[in-house]
Amino acid sequence: MPWAWDNRVPVGTCRMEPSPPPFAILGAGAVTVARHLPALQAVGGRALSIFDPVSDAARSAAAAFGIPHVAASYEEAISLDGVEAVLVASPNAFHREQAECALEAGRHVLCEKPVALTLSDARALVEAAQRCERVLQVGFHHRFSAEQLCVKRLIETGILGEVQAFHGAISEPLEVIPGGLRNYRFNARQGGGFTLIDVGQHRIDQIRDLLGEFASVSCEMASVSPAHNRDDNVILSARMESGAIGALSWHRFSRAFMSPLMLYGTRATLGCSAFITAPYQSAPVSLYLEEDPASALPAEILSWTRPTRWWGDLEAGWVDIWPPRQKTFEAQFRDFFGAIRQGGSPRAGAVDGYKALEAVQAAYRAFRESRTVSLPVPDDTHLDPPSW
Repeated sequence: MPWAWDNRVPVGTCRMEPSPPPFAILGAGAVTVARHLPALQAVGGRALSIFDPVSDAARSAAAAFGIPHVAASYEEAISLDGVEAVLVASPNAFHREQAECALEAGRHVLCEKPVALTLSDARALVEAAQRCERVLQVGFHHRFSAEQLCVKRLIETGILGEVQAFHGAISEPLEVIPGGLRNYRFNARQGGGFTLIDVGQHRIDQIRDLLGEFASVSCEMASVSPAHNRDDNVILSARMESGAIGALSWHRFSRAFMSPLMLYGTRATLGCSAFITAPYQSAPVSLYLEEDPASALPAEILSWTRPTRWWGDLEAGWVDIWPPRQKTFEAQFRDFFGAIRQGGSPRAGAVDGYKALEAVQAAYRAFRESRTVSLPVPDDTHLDPPSW
């Protein structure tokens, strides 16, 4: 039976939150073991079954996290009695078939990004979730960082005015990819690309979450590391439907991890970085205001500031903000559970997965044809990722 929550609580009775839905886990890779399963346990969830074609990996994860059933197929894991939700954390090429199978079986689905490798497959999952009346959440966990939520709140209050320009970069060493060159991300058939479709989708989704839809993109890509022939150096120029223009870049050969983002509004300028503060940053979020911060900032954000001079008050100029840290994978699970309980939409749903993939496909075409590509693009648009 699907997991249901009864809102009817007798007077004088303490409302008890329902237990999270029992999960089937598809994929026992490094991210599942290091991030998903610990986060699921931390929020009170449990997994009843797990499948991975590498059976030793599935058995190891099952032993480490107390998962009682190691399945011989993903269908077996999904169909096990008691399973009500499915985590799809397999290589990208299998997302559509596994997520669709779970939805058709009446399970709610949390699917890692990208939601699929082709727009037609992504559209099929959007329609399957609607037809089956199940929640399909896409794993854009960056949406749940304290910095992202703080910036979104500041934009919504109008403090920045109209955001007219932006730029951002994400860089990381190649060595952080689990398993090195054996990782599926280096296999175009399984990953659908390397940098832009993988880490790139996080920033693409963040910008959509903050500024709305992409109107057009152009793109340059290169392969810098001699160890592979995939895109590890990408620059995406974009115009948003709002009129804002900007550039986003990803450097997967860098010796340091950084993720700065700058937004330029008509009233204020903002800089932020999720997960790590670079040496040239003073705080996770910094806002340049010409107004009195004490009167301009919402109360909850004002409480996360501190004066530049300990003996003084907040002043106009650069205001540093330290939002309370939030564990993004745990917050993502809580949002998933909330969408199931309330019958609503998760913060990052199937359509968000489609839209992020659409920007990637538009970028592939822009690079291949050396031109600017307007969005939306047709569902049958598909180009394989470039190689060198």
